[in-house]
Amino acid sequence: MRNYQHVIWDFNGTLMDDAPLCLNVMNEMLTERGLAPMSAARYAEIFDFPVSDYYIRAGWDPAAYAFEPLSDEFMAGYHANKLTCSLREGAVEVLAANHANGLPQSVISAAEQSMVRELVEHYQIGEYFISVRGLDNHHAAGKTAIGVAWVQELGIAPSTILMVGDTIHDHEVAEAMGVDCVLVYSGHQSHERLAATGAPVVDRLDEIEF
Repeated sequence: MRNYQHVIWDFNGTLMDDAPLCLNVMNEMLTERGLAPMSAARYAEIFDFPVSDYYIRAGWDPAAYAFEPLSDEFMAGYHANKLTCSLREGAVEVLAANHANGLPQSVISAAEQSMVRELVEHYQIGEYFISVRGLDNHHAAGKTAIGVAWVQELGIAPSTILMVGDTIHDHEVAEAMGVDCVLVYSGHQSHERLAATGAPVVDRLDEIEF
């Protein structure tokens, strides 16, 4: 137990179980163009930030397909189905317990801020966060800058802050912020890739010690 003074959550994958949706939308786009779809294992081996690099690994030739139109198409498919996703098992219980214990929590996301706030409202978990922050676009380049700015704004020692995420990028952001990090397996990246960061890796949110 570290008795943290603040917890920063990633949203997609960490709190929202959306890896299957992301894989399905991408595979639909690939198969519509006669390109090979991915298995869940392949997806977990190549997904990364910035997602423009992941698109190339997924089979999109940048000489034939510009990234931004593909990103727009992906997000249209994601938006059409995002409310079919559920929160991860135990998410509400962990958020509520931290809130009841007086532990402030926030969200920083590499997704578009308006969408993250819409989802927070949809899942009725807004009361647990003092701030929800994302990007001003949906191209998912990364969230290091907003994370560093948020820690500076919090004005507390980084050593008293825990970042909970589900990707290598979350660990990179935590390092840039100077805060501790725990990674939870979500299906977006493999156990092996997460463990290679050196951060603790858990399968369930209720395994995290705050």
